[in-house]
Amino acid sequence: MKRGLLLLHRWSGLTFGALFVMVGVTGAGMVFRPQLEPLVSADLLRVAPCAVSLPLDALVAAARQANPHGGAPGTIRIAGDAGTSVKVRLGDDRWIYVDPCNARVLGSQQMYGGLFGTLARLHIFGYLPGGELAAGGMALLLGGAMALGGLWLWRPASLRQLKRGWRMDSGLRGRAWQLQLHRTAGMYAAPVLLVSALTGVPQAFGWAARAIDISSVSPPRAAAPTASASPIDAMWRNALRLSPPLQKAQLRLPQAPGQPVVMELVARDAPHPNANSYLYFDPASGVLIKQIPYNANPAGHKIYLWALAIHYGWVGGLAGQLLLFLGAMSIPLLAWAGTLSYLHSRRTPSRLQLRVDRMAAEAAGIRSFQLSAPDGGRLPEFIPGAHIDVFLPGGLVRQYSLCGDPSDRYRYRIAVLRCADSLGGSLAMHALDQGDMLTVGPPRNHFPLAADAAHSILIAGGIGITPILCMARHLAAQGASFELHYCCRAEDHAAFRTELRGSGFRQRVHWHFPPGRLDLDALLASSTPGSHVYVCGPERLMDAVCATAVVHGWPAAQVHREYFKTGAADTSADRPFDLKIASSGRVVRVDAGVTALAALADAGIVIPSSCGQGVCGTCVTGVLEGEPEQRDRCLPPFCIDRFTPCCSRARGALLVLDL
Repeated sequence: MKRGLLLLHRWSGLTFGALFVMVGVTGAGMVFRPQLEPLVSADLLRVAPCAVSLPLDALVAAARQANPHGGAPGTIRIAGDAGTSVKVRLGDDRWIYVDPCNARVLGSQQMYGGLFGTLARLHIFGYLPGGELAAGGMALLLGGAMALGGLWLWRPASLRQLKRGWRMDSGLRGRAWQLQLHRTAGMYAAPVLLVSALTGVPQAFGWAARAIDISSVSPPRAAAPTASASPIDAMWRNALRLSPPLQKAQLRLPQAPGQPVVMELVARDAPHPNANSYLYFDPASGVLIKQIPYNANPAGHKIYLWALAIHYGWVGGLAGQLLLFLGAMSIPLLAWAGTLSYLHSRRTPSRLQLRVDRMAAEAAGIRSFQLSAPDGGRLPEFIPGAHIDVFLPGGLVRQYSLCGDPSDRYRYRIAVLRCADSLGGSLAMHALDQGDMLTVGPPRNHFPLAADAAHSILIAGGIGITPILCMARHLAAQGASFELHYCCRAEDHAAFRTELRGSGFRQRVHWHFPPGRLDLDALLASSTPGSHVYVCGPERLMDAVCATAVVHGWPAAQVHREYFKTGAADTSADRPFDLKIASSGRVVRVDAGVTALAALADAGIVIPSSCGQGVCGTCVTGVLEGEPEQRDRCLPPFCIDRFTPCCSRARGALLVLDL
């Protein structure tokens, strides 16, 4: 069931997304219509108040004179505010605005004219034949497949998931961030959208209106028509005597023999602005035929009136309007995040062919490489903390942090430590010559700076200076508060010494060579509220920094580290489990001792991958059901809706993948 609902939710969004966005934006534009329309259309709506208004018959006559070919009057709208014009709609569906004090015509407008009329016409698909049915269909689809379906898909499988599902993880980037934004924003918006969609259905479908018993309020038959007709104003004055003070009224004049004059009246103390009381008059004699106060309406009709009031944002005052506005504006946000994450999930990472322009010895065993496009073109942008995959001969793929200037879109700069005991990546890099070509992947970032950090403590060990150097340059350029601590076993092993000592932030750089070891307890003993720590280097250094931060009460979300290799995982207790592909229902068995990535590949399902150790994030895949056992170094340890199939496994018997 969940797979089918996922497909319905996804393809409804992708297929009708543009229409959903239009419905949301136009709906949001009309939420504050009661406050904004008197300002936007002040020339038509606002008049100087007077003690006594002219008879309605005189106002209708003035409207007909202003539009002599408009046909018979059909509707009159009267506001309780004495400073508001009276609206008369003629048979050609044009509203005539008349000053009730002197019968002066202020102007006219088509039924769906003006800013808010245009928004309403777009909102209900009024430009299409049978537009109301299309709008009703959109409402059902938005309420069912999107809002209700999204909530069902979001529902957490455990209390831990429930607690995390209400907020964003600030450490996520790329598709993971887009997917979580879609889910989190959808969780908040779905109840509002569901209520808004369902309360709009009765306006579009007659069967929905009848289902809530709107037909129980049926107008009585009037007497047989005569040559003369009672003045409209006489019936209106009678209605005012019978009703409490009004906030608004609408008079529907008969359009066929036997129809009464129907007055829909809303009292000032009504529970909502759509709480109609009804008066029915015989148009020939002016005699009151029937009166239905609001409280005497059948229950079904009250539900209908409440539904319309909720849909229009007339319930809950300004807070209710704001809630409806945010719910409507969430539709374009959800469409953007959902579409982008879907496209991202289906896009194979592109590879760049770059040339080694320059190489330089930066420290003992460390060489930097400057890379650029052979045609001199711009390169994909990156932010501090990003890295690239470098594809080397023999099928080797290695990740190297970008240490250059993020504002330079024409060059990438990396640095590589030559390790004799490595698997060959660093040796292959150090064997390169100037002018050689390299295949690299686009920048990715699992080690970003926190945008709201009050102070940043940057700690680097050895070659770990590469992402830290880029961060320091960026923070200095932003005028941000930071300090940099660089630890090395000897001064000649510290990369970029000349560069750091000549920089504009050199006074913020602290060098730690033996015997002057970095005192982590002193450094992390206290922190400015909002401080963040970033560490990159040998695993022993990173573990020490994280452990010391825990001892001194640093929140885990404010301590960041980056790995480029992982220790061997204990696989002795590995158990087989199944992977289910959500889009097809296919089940793939993952045996003990086999990675999920390999099992999927054997089944013909190839997921792009790079490091094979869970540090680069290339193979991160969405999880819809089940709980992964995270063994990677690129996702938060508490992450439950994504996993790295190159190294992670399932805690239970099954994972349902978002593939």
